[in-house]
Amino acid sequence: RISRVLPTFTLDSTVVLERGTKWMGQDHIQTLEPRIYYVYIPYRDQSAIPIFDSGVSDFNFAQIFSENRYAGYDRINDANQLTASLTSRFLDANTGIERFRVMVGQRYYLRNPRVSMPGETVLPRTYSNSLFAFNGLVWNKTYVDTALEYNHHKGSTDRFSIGARYQPDEAKVLSASYRYLRSGIG
Repeated sequence: RISRVLPTFTLDSTVVLERGTKWMGQDHIQTLEPRIYYVYIPYRDQSAIPIFDSGVSDFNFAQIFSENRYAGYDRINDANQLTASLTSRFLDANTGIERFRVMVGQRYYLRNPRVSMPGETVLPRTYSNSLFAFNGLVWNKTYVDTALEYNHHKGSTDRFSIGARYQPDEAKVLSASYRYLRSGIG
């Protein structure tokens, strides 16, 4: 019989600052949204718990603000970490439609994690890779989504993706995307 109890403490704080601005002759609202997210989960040895359906989650803007870096519950990570991000949006002042968004984020480890999956290498680090993203309307009916993960420890890009979507009418879409993933990343 296997059981574990892991208390989790999180603190999530954000503020939205906005100002009116003109861009390309149009009235817009620009936001600046700093966010700080703290997680504390104590260490518990989980090596006796078999792995059924868990895996390491992809490192992206959705995951960077989650408590557990694993998908599934066969492993619950230990954590004493702080995540910081900054988002800026340009909204149409008349309709409220988001024209584009720029984001940057990074996680800071106040203690090195010790819980791992079999075969996973947990490196001692004080901070994670940096995440950058841009998405929005770049031309009439043309949208672009980009994301980049930069590895400061190696001085290289670990992941990069870009996608474009053209939607001339309802139910008509033309899209293309490219994704780069440095080999050896798990």
